[in-house]
Amino acid sequence: MKQFQLDVNSAVKPLQKYWELCVGSCHGTTALREDYRKQLEQCQREIGFRYVRFHGLFDDDMSVLVQERFGNGVQLSFTNIDSVFDFLLSINMKPFIELGFMPDCLKSKNATVFHYKGNTAPPADHDKWSWFIRTFVRHLLDRYGRTEVRQWFFEVWNEPNLGGPDSPDGFFAGSMEDYFKLYQVTAEAVKSEDRFLRVGGPATSNNAWIPEMVEFCRKNQAPIDFISTHHYPTDVVLGYGVEDSANFGRPTPEQMEDPEFRKTFREKMEAFQAHLWERVDRGVVTQMTRKAVQEADGLPVYYTEWNSLAGLPSDGPFGSSFIAKTVLDGVGLVNGYSYWTFSDIFEENGMPSAEFHGGFGLLTLHGVPKASYRAFQLLHMLGDSLYEQRLAEGTLDLYAIKHAAAGAIQLLAVNHHSLLHPIEEEEVQITLKGLKISEEAVLKAQVERVDDTHANAIARWREQGSPEYVTKSQLEELKAASELERELLEIPVEQEEASVTLKIPAMGMALLTVYLT
Repeated sequence: MKQFQLDVNSAVKPLQKYWELCVGSCHGTTALREDYRKQLEQCQREIGFRYVRFHGLFDDDMSVLVQERFGNGVQLSFTNIDSVFDFLLSINMKPFIELGFMPDCLKSKNATVFHYKGNTAPPADHDKWSWFIRTFVRHLLDRYGRTEVRQWFFEVWNEPNLGGPDSPDGFFAGSMEDYFKLYQVTAEAVKSEDRFLRVGGPATSNNAWIPEMVEFCRKNQAPIDFISTHHYPTDVVLGYGVEDSANFGRPTPEQMEDPEFRKTFREKMEAFQAHLWERVDRGVVTQMTRKAVQEADGLPVYYTEWNSLAGLPSDGPFGSSFIAKTVLDGVGLVNGYSYWTFSDIFEENGMPSAEFHGGFGLLTLHGVPKASYRAFQLLHMLGDSLYEQRLAEGTLDLYAIKHAAAGAIQLLAVNHHSLLHPIEEEEVQITLKGLKISEEAVLKAQVERVDDTHANAIARWREQGSPEYVTKSQLEELKAASELERELLEIPVEQEEASVTLKIPAMGMALLTVYLT
């Protein structure tokens, strides 16, 4: 048994819920869907997300800037963007605007990404792109007012370090220098309409290009208000810097026409993926964050994508314990996080069909809350002060929070390790000391859990036979299985101390709330 003691009168620090700043979603046109909107509104109401970020704002399926059918002119319409942004404001959210991808009529070459074919080429004419951005920003200021839009974020592009001038895939068909030019032109266009608007980048994967971005902007007097980047725990292995893994994603079309190459490629990928997590350390994301903050050299840092990227395990307790440990270990490091994504209504590689398939979302296709969703709910319940005392041993972390408004002490126990690493159920005794309460008092308390048998809808889905398409009755069963349950406790006080013992399964988490009044 692990034993932890907490003096309830010890030092605390502010607990800013930076992880609630933003959440990601699939590309812009999905935000026009009714089911998308219902799910996002639920996330805002129950978790507290304040912004949403997505790709493809300027894609041709948003009908923003398209070539006239007859003639050489272009047709400009912000109607669909207005619909999305109006909706966000109606549910007390705001856009974290990713400026991209390239409208087809402005592209310099043919280069696309994903099922929906977002164009990833730099502009053929940077002056025309600048005009387009200035026109877009001016429209926002006219429609929503300067006071409102100054609260938004403008992020230039998405993961420009994935791709390259000659790459058949990736997010940017240009070099780092091409991106920096695009960034400066875009940032200056935004600022030309209102110098108080917030603009930043480089929105890279794997914490890339941060020192280079800072140096470029300072050397060339390019406006920059924040650094944005992305990370996933497997980046340390996939790395986009580990030769084999980088090459895995980039076979040429000619190579893929060879049956023997396809067979070898598939076998190599499967072998690599089977052992991938053996090389991922527990808490590696926090290590990445510390380095990125240092490289940002004083600029605010926003992680506009993060996730465990673990496939089906991310839909269960591994995903929830990863979220809780990651965000609480990162308190005080960055200005904001944006979890990727709120929903499995997500069609980068086509719309999925199975209710659970290891998708990025907190909610399934039909709105079943995953264990990861419940983790965010428990985090949303936390108070506003985190005890400075660190309570941790082995795979178990115990985060202590003072909830002044509720007159309570909260203890969030998280038993987490990377996949393919040893982890067992842990029994933990928690003792609260320094209680200025009468000896005969009995404290009221409650426990809410997320683990294999609590708030874990994927387990019920497997019991159903893992159906690809769920029926209405199966869907109701899954939603019921996903609910948080509240266990009530009474804890006696003896000599200004109160103790409680909990069992935390492997990859499980439990929120204990002890009311002092």
